[in-house]
Amino acid sequence: MLPLADLVKLIFSVLGQAFFGWIKYPGLLYYPFMLAIVLSIVFRQFRRQAKLEEHLYGAPFSQPWRQLLISMGFGLAGGILASFLMVFLGLPLSEELGLIYVWPVVLVLMLINPRFMCFAYGGGVVGAVSLLLRGLNLLFPGLGSISFFASLMAVDLPALMALVGALHLTESFLIFISGHINASPVILENPRGKVVGGFMLQRFWPLPITALLVELVSAEPVGGVPMPDWWPLLQPRLQPNPGMMLSYVLFPIVAALGYSDIAVSTAPREKSRISAGRLAVYSIGLLLLSLLSGRLPFLQILPVLFAPLGHEYLIQAGNRREWNSPPRLAPPPRGVKLLAALPGSPAARQGLGSGWTILNVNGMDVNSRRELAGALNSFPGLAEIEAVSPEGVKKTVRIHQSQGKLGLIPVPDASESGPCLKIAGQGFLQRLWEKHKKKQPGV
Repeated sequence: MLPLADLVKLIFSVLGQAFFGWIKYPGLLYYPFMLAIVLSIVFRQFRRQAKLEEHLYGAPFSQPWRQLLISMGFGLAGGILASFLMVFLGLPLSEELGLIYVWPVVLVLMLINPRFMCFAYGGGVVGAVSLLLRGLNLLFPGLGSISFFASLMAVDLPALMALVGALHLTESFLIFISGHINASPVILENPRGKVVGGFMLQRFWPLPITALLVELVSAEPVGGVPMPDWWPLLQPRLQPNPGMMLSYVLFPIVAALGYSDIAVSTAPREKSRISAGRLAVYSIGLLLLSLLSGRLPFLQILPVLFAPLGHEYLIQAGNRREWNSPPRLAPPPRGVKLLAALPGSPAARQGLGSGWTILNVNGMDVNSRRELAGALNSFPGLAEIEAVSPEGVKKTVRIHQSQGKLGLIPVPDASESGPCLKIAGQGFLQRLWEKHKKKQPGV
């Protein structure tokens, strides 16, 4: 059996040394430096989100520092899961993984479309090129003498695809437990040109990971954890000579994962759980195909194709489901439904929030955003608001408007077409091409 307790203890020990070992061993200072860089990137994303909320509603829904601390807590849990998955699979980070090729491909794909910034696409492209070169090498053996092509052909595709699967399985776990946190209310235009209300889900997690290295040694290491005979599930490319043996060493690295989605027909929590479940099924399928191709090399094309195509299917199917279903927060036959209430605002302190419907203000019926604004302006003092909760319970709240902005964010009216957030699906290269076409004569 797998020595779970010993492995978990060892993972925590390595992470502890990474966080605090530099105090005694200055050579370990690289880890907090890397962690600081990742944290600054994550913080920058949360600050951009807060600025967007402030631009749209006059105030952010949360503070970037608070979101960073929350993400650090969940990221630590995700890092431990990713560490265990990599150790369980026996997945060492080595030159044969081909990450030196995957990263540049991912960056180029990001310039085409931001959602392509994912190892599923970058790994799929590198894997396809590697398999193509292997086939061409059978016809033109001279390709193998070129070091660049030889290095690409030597990429350990089962291990690379297993790494993609392990990272996405970790991401599905993080989406399930925290993907809905700090969902931002937004007004969007759906593919049919209709303005609807929904929520933008954006999370970023710094991941402290205990990764594996494999090396050849002449004697059994002292103080190691003995592993069962069936381990590792993925056999490394490096094979020992007589009198030598493989030794796996744990070392700390820092990674980051991100999640972005839109919830229109579903609540943010429900949307994140649906996305997490589908991503988990995809990840497990990719891991199984990777393990199978490790045993049967002629099947390596299966995980290479499944990684990008399966990921793209998840995105397209999720978008179709979200946009083809009616909005969860649609304008009611009577009253004005709230998309959200600003945290800490007078309306939020009175218990109003997402899904509530305002029926009247000081006895004046309101059935549109314009009527609600007019009613509030007609009574600049005390506003007595009659509202209905999502469960159908009526409630009357009294708010004095001298407290400042009430913090009400209504859903868009069906008959109105006001300003809305545009979701950019183009990367830098696409935008550059569009500008070039507009400059052409006759365009």
